[in-house]
Amino acid sequence: MKPLHLLWAFSSFTLGGAQRRFLSLAEALGPTYRHSIFAMDGCHDAANAAPHLPLDLIEGKAEKGALLSRANLAMMRGLMAERQPDLILTTNWGSIEWIVANTGAQSVPHIHFEDGFGPDERPDAQNPKRLWTRRVLFRKPGLHCVAPSQVLENVYRRAWKLPAARLHYIPNGVDCTRFAAHPRNGPPVIGTVAALRPEKRIDRLIDAFALAAIPDATLLIIGDGPERAALEARGVPGVEFAGATNDVAPFLARMTHFAMSSDTEQMPISLVEAMATGLPVAATDVGDTKIMVCPENRPFVTPLEDTGALVQSLVTLATDPALCARLGAANAQKAQDEYGLDAMTSRYDALFRDRVGRQVALAG
Repeated sequence: MKPLHLLWAFSSFTLGGAQRRFLSLAEALGPTYRHSIFAMDGCHDAANAAPHLPLDLIEGKAEKGALLSRANLAMMRGLMAERQPDLILTTNWGSIEWIVANTGAQSVPHIHFEDGFGPDERPDAQNPKRLWTRRVLFRKPGLHCVAPSQVLENVYRRAWKLPAARLHYIPNGVDCTRFAAHPRNGPPVIGTVAALRPEKRIDRLIDAFALAAIPDATLLIIGDGPERAALEARGVPGVEFAGATNDVAPFLARMTHFAMSSDTEQMPISLVEAMATGLPVAATDVGDTKIMVCPENRPFVTPLEDTGALVQSLVTLATDPALCARLGAANAQKAQDEYGLDAMTSRYDALFRDRVGRQVALAG
């Protein structure tokens, strides 16, 4: 049987949550699919995390500037005519021009993903121009959209007015077998995995760690980005910057606790990986974070602006090993039960085949 050909458009194919999900999916879907990747900024660095995958990395990049560029639309239509995909998949605001390009008699089935918001796109503080643009473009007949979180599912329905029949809630999943839960001894190692961008508010986590003053504790920060220099310059004792990595599992294995301090999230893959590793979690209450962790862990998911509550969560978890063991075991079980890779893959496989099959049926 001929593999289904998917053309994926990312604003950037750097190693973030959406790109990590794609790589997991491409691996799990196997040779029944083939994948072409276009990065709007021309960056394909995420491919280095899975060099064994036979990805078609499309050279070139889009022009920056106005919301709609005639040159970009012409380039996109040319790529569609050249590659002849069975399905187009676009991710986040940066790829939204593809929705306009994929129109007319030669259009193909299209699925759009939204994975999270920058500082001006929180559910309670969205950029008005982007809000109205999404409302208009998401009216396109046949366009289906995916939300990885219940919070974002509600944004699609209430703010962007997408009909429920064209909206699919599919939580992110990970290969839980890669993240073994095991007993942890020794001084506390509070860890986080995040791109060091302003909305991740690593400064808030560093402040909370400093205020917690937990004896012999380490704050282990996995990730890189434009905020790193300023964060390192704070000079807080006990903070370790490990940089970016293609494999977070060994770093999670060092941690005794996991922390998140973001202003905005949806359904963080890093949180699922931490849960699968058997870690208790202290976090800000954003996106689906509170419903993702086990019920007993939810009191440690605290109000966004309440740094004092985050401090107390860090202190309590660091001083109660028995509680941490219970929370970690329950989080690991919840990750296995609800956020496994197989469940996510089967849902995407069914959605992709349904969209391509319907188009074939209409053409016939």
